[in-house]
Amino acid sequence: MEIELPESIRKMLKESYAIVDNNGTRIMKILDSIELLSMGAESYIFKARFMGIDSVIKWRFPKPYMPKELDIQMRRYRTELETKILWKVLSIGIKAPTPLFVDLKDCFLIMTFIDGENFRDIVEKINNEDLCRISKTIGFYAGLLHKNDIVHGDLTTSNVIISKDSAVHIIDFGLAVITKRIEDKAIDVHIFFRSIESAHKKFENIMKNCFINGYKDAVNENFANKIINTVKNIRLRGRYIAERKLRSEWVT
Repeated sequence: MEIELPESIRKMLKESYAIVDNNGTRIMKILDSIELLSMGAESYIFKARFMGIDSVIKWRFPKPYMPKELDIQMRRYRTELETKILWKVLSIGIKAPTPLFVDLKDCFLIMTFIDGENFRDIVEKINNEDLCRISKTIGFYAGLLHKNDIVHGDLTTSNVIISKDSAVHIIDFGLAVITKRIEDKAIDVHIFFRSIESAHKKFENIMKNCFINGYKDAVNENFANKIINTVKNIRLRGRYIAERKLRSEWVT
């Protein structure tokens, strides 16, 4: 698939810089070895080498179906917000990609590449001790996020990378927001639980229990209980809507 990269990225692919040390002078490319990793409704994700560092480029491409001014405004806002949230996330002790470069004109963000395995892909391969440790760490990270009024927006087992040193990293803060609303934070937990139920049903109990234990380690018990009770209410509402829909189909 041929992708027309934005002007800023094309320019960076042509530029070089010099490193001078005791061994002499080396000419290095600013950006090279670029390859497409994935594409979504909002952005393209590339892997590349930026200033000699293995990196990920997230480019929010133009949406031809949107008014041009609104499109660029939304893409710039989301790119800037994701960058700021990543810095905040790192500052509170959560392992996540480190922003290296941001271009608000062409709406792309370059961040460190985390070399490891997707948690979703290894759930069935690891022992229960490691499964609990990882789930508990995710719960602890979720608690830290919510304690600092950050909601991830898409907290699933697909957005967790286990690096080669067994560390847990949270990725893809593209839908993250700053909010104090309890319901928004509870939806984060609900989404994670749904990802367990849909992809890892066999390990549902251990993953949920360990997640909750980790969450409680990050926040006070009253707050944790409030979030868990709100999650229960959200799930009850969902079941009620599904049942009403089913009844209406029977009537039809």
